[in-house]
Amino acid sequence: MNSFKTETQREWKMSIVRELHELLEKTPDRDDSSSIQKLIRYLQTILRIKQVIPPMVEIMTLIKQSKPNLYHGTRRTILQSSNLYMLFQVEMDPQLATKRLEDFISN
Repeated sequence: MNSFKTETQREWKMSIVRELHELLEKTPDRDDSSSIQKLIRYLQTILRIKQVIPPMVEIMTLIKQSKPNLYHGTRRTILQSSNLYMLFQVEMDPQLATKRLEDFISN
């Protein structure tokens, strides 16, 4: 029974990282409305996950590094009262973020 729970959590973790990579591959690094809305929908979806705790600081760091125009365009559109506002205030070393994401899916 315990291995089922662990496997389910692993699947959720893999799904989170897979969706991040899809976002980074398919979304252009532009601050146009369409790209910004896509990023916002992705972040809101990740925040709703209850099965595991998503590595949000690492995710935001990789988005900021990989898609700086999209990141900053989205950051400018987020209101301080938004639940996403805090996500755009965090920072971390990109190499450490990559390593932690790898650790996240291996655990």
